[in-house]
Amino acid sequence: LKFRPRLSFVGRADPSGCVRGREGDMSPAIPKVAIPPERWTQAIYGTPETALAKSEVFKLGGMQFDTGYWSRGYLQCIGRGIAHKECVAGLPDDVRVTKQGPLSGNKELSAAISCMSETGSPEKCQKHFDELAKIAGYKEEEKKSSMEKAKDFCNKAGYKLVGVPVLWYAMKFIKIK
Repeated sequence: LKFRPRLSFVGRADPSGCVRGREGDMSPAIPKVAIPPERWTQAIYGTPETALAKSEVFKLGGMQFDTGYWSRGYLQCIGRGIAHKECVAGLPDDVRVTKQGPLSGNKELSAAISCMSETGSPEKCQKHFDELAKIAGYKEEEKKSSMEKAKDFCNKAGYKLVGVPVLWYAMKFIKIK
């Protein structure tokens, strides 16, 4: 006789997707994926559509990191017969870094950060946020005069406005009661 494990399912499926056994225990259902796999790279390297500051993906290729930079310097130092502590202290920083963005070392940014850490209220720091928005190039929408609105309408309408003078002249002879 061979040993056969008895496989039987005693329970019912819950509307939530969980399975309930006799004792009332619940086993979790298979989790749903919020981001489909074909959009994972976009989620990592991209920027959400609602974000005001878009990421600069083309600058990712400019980043570099040489894993052998410090080991070469350290081995050359040890080869000269200098002690370990002196070699470690004397290693220079790697100066081949990616160019920093426009907000690096900006006093407006540091003022906004310090205001938020001191007050914790975005309403009190609105002045600093407005300065940051100007640096980023965001402008408030300007109010248009009625003449500018008319010009914009005519530019959008294009050749369709050719018939307006004809209609204007024809209105002299047509009387609406």
